[in-house]
Amino acid sequence: MKTNKILIEKLQSIYEYDKEFFTYNEQEKDMWRDKIHEAKERFKIFFDLENDYPVKSQREITIPQNEWSPTECKFRCEMYSAGGDWEVPVRYFRIQIVSGYCYNDNEIKNGHYYMGRNSSSNSHFIFIPGKKEGNYHLVPIDKKGERSWSAPDNNQYYDNIDPKANEKDCWKAVEDYLKEMVNKEIEHLHKEREEKEGEET
Repeated sequence: MKTNKILIEKLQSIYEYDKEFFTYNEQEKDMWRDKIHEAKERFKIFFDLENDYPVKSQREITIPQNEWSPTECKFRCEMYSAGGDWEVPVRYFRIQIVSGYCYNDNEIKNGHYYMGRNSSSNSHFIFIPGKKEGNYHLVPIDKKGERSWSAPDNNQYYDNIDPKANEKDCWKAVEDYLKEMVNKEIEHLHKEREEKEGEET
């Protein structure tokens, strides 16, 4: 009996089902890179991705609301630092919505904006704090006739003189942004209800 048990355990170890049989590392990198490029155009903040690293700062941010169940929206946020070798890095956030809903501005190919719903099926997006939101070192540029912002060039940046990115303020900015997005979702829910009630009367 003991021999049979050992044999069964060995067979199970050989034929154990591997839930992570496939790897998706490259697809994940491509997904985030595409979303970062979209966000740079949307926020009008530009920087290179030659050096793109997490700063080992992660938080789960909860935004309470009373419009649907569960009565809170949860977001997993991680701060990254990115820029070319010649640039002073910019802080940005990779975000995943864990529960709830929110609205987010997205750019489409013809240059117009539409409101896109973020949920578990469309759960990943990017936030880049602006010049007044923590990335205080950003410099103004003219891109395609529009006022935009860029990571400063190392050769034109003076340490201890020019402003630095403030990570604490960047975290406050992303929390304010998520609150705004949840409030947008609530506003759209109210509008949809009003329109539906108007159709029924």
